[in-house]
Amino acid sequence: MADIIILIAAKQLIENGSPLKYSNLTAFEKHLEGALPNHLAEVYLILSKEAFVRKQAVDRFCALVLKGETTPDLCVQTFDGERHDVAVILQELETMSFFVKRRLIIVQNADAFNKDATSKLEAYFAKPSRTSCLVLVASAINRATTFYKNAEKVGVVLDVAEEKQWEREKSVAEWLHKEVTLHGKQLSLAACQQLVKQLGTDQMLLQCELLKLLCYVGERRVIEEHDIAAVCGSVNQDNAWQLGEALFRRDASAALRISKALLTEGVALIALLRQIRSQYQIEYQVCAIMSQGGSAGDVSQEFPYMRGAILERHVQQAQSYGMTRFRKGLILIDETELQAKSSGVDPDFLAEMLIIKLVTV
Repeated sequence: MADIIILIAAKQLIENGSPLKYSNLTAFEKHLEGALPNHLAEVYLILSKEAFVRKQAVDRFCALVLKGETTPDLCVQTFDGERHDVAVILQELETMSFFVKRRLIIVQNADAFNKDATSKLEAYFAKPSRTSCLVLVASAINRATTFYKNAEKVGVVLDVAEEKQWEREKSVAEWLHKEVTLHGKQLSLAACQQLVKQLGTDQMLLQCELLKLLCYVGERRVIEEHDIAAVCGSVNQDNAWQLGEALFRRDASAALRISKALLTEGVALIALLRQIRSQYQIEYQVCAIMSQGGSAGDVSQEFPYMRGAILERHVQQAQSYGMTRFRKGLILIDETELQAKSSGVDPDFLAEMLIIKLVTV
């Protein structure tokens, strides 16, 4: 009954032109189910820091909206805000199609548009096409901008808030548990939590590991912990945290020694980079709290596992490293991950170059 009320309310809000905003994918899907087939908005804004969440939202959007279409490929046109001019996108939005009833114009990296481009899009919001649906996808857009407010006014917004580290570990473990169930297999939630600790919270990486597990167990319904040990990679968490602390101390020799040992053990460079990034993000938040006049108690409230000597160590190393180094460090880590994905450069060399840069910023 509650779901029916939500769906009816969604239809009424869209018909009255009132804004709709969602903070999670489940509620967003319910909106779509209630709005189809005749009450879709002309503009959708999908925002999340996590690339996997953005992809999941776009995939579900297309699957629901295009359900029953005999030629779904003709319905979707994808653009990139970093590479395509907004005039080309607007022209595509106004182009009539004689083959499909509704066209989806999906724009990735919509946060890359400059002020002139966003102004043109805002003008489009005032009189959107009735035969095309514009889906703007980005990691984040400032909620205080007129662009965000106008998109929210005319359309529907999915704005997934960034989770704290412990919250993300919990939610990703629960997501992994559901994914296993959807594949008709069983894996305990405790084992899912352990796998997240072992590999980190990157959902694309975890999905790949799950596919390996599914192939490995074959017809067996239950996935055991020894199956995980047999086929899944891992990041030595103790040594990885030691690597982060060596970087925060700007101890190049220790950091190089630990990173080389981890890579020799078979740790994938991408997994290692994501572990380092996680540490940088945590320490950056600690540093931000202290630099804004917060106390160690405020840090402990944000990160409940930080108590006593652990809390003191985190505060000291965050303040010692400094906000500027954390910002530059996060950019360097992202650049290295891009190189690792798009080039054939030796992982050991990339790791060494990153460490040298991180300890000298």
